[in-house]
Amino acid sequence: MIPQEELAQRILEIIPLIMRMVGANIRRETTAGFRVSHHRVLKLLHQRPRTLSELATCQAVALPTMSRTISALVERGWVTRTEDPHDRRRIQVQITDEGRAILEQLHGRLQAQLATRLAPLTAKEREQVLAGLEILEKTFTTED
Repeated sequence: MIPQEELAQRILEIIPLIMRMVGANIRRETTAGFRVSHHRVLKLLHQRPRTLSELATCQAVALPTMSRTISALVERGWVTRTEDPHDRRRIQVQITDEGRAILEQLHGRLQAQLATRLAPLTAKEREQVLAGLEILEKTFTTED
């Protein structure tokens, strides 16, 4: 039986390797000035519109930092800012069709690159990886 601490250590070693590769591919595959943080914000907004405060909390950054990120994305035409009709002090941010298209193109390229990297795995290994990912997803999406 594998101790929890050993499993936690392996996760802490492996996940950053994957994320570094994905981050490098995002920077290589996108237009100049596109950042990994832009990708994360677009992914969040693809799910639903959010306030600046929600985005800052999700990204664990200060509100001014998120405001600058959103300004950069607005300039590119990938998101829009609108006043909340119920509270004019709150700003809603939502992804545009162009932002959605950029995100989908990027995801297609990243998926292809990951698929190439995973190609040497046997069918059984792919099933094992998928089973492990499903367990991790269930573990980390469950409320405490």
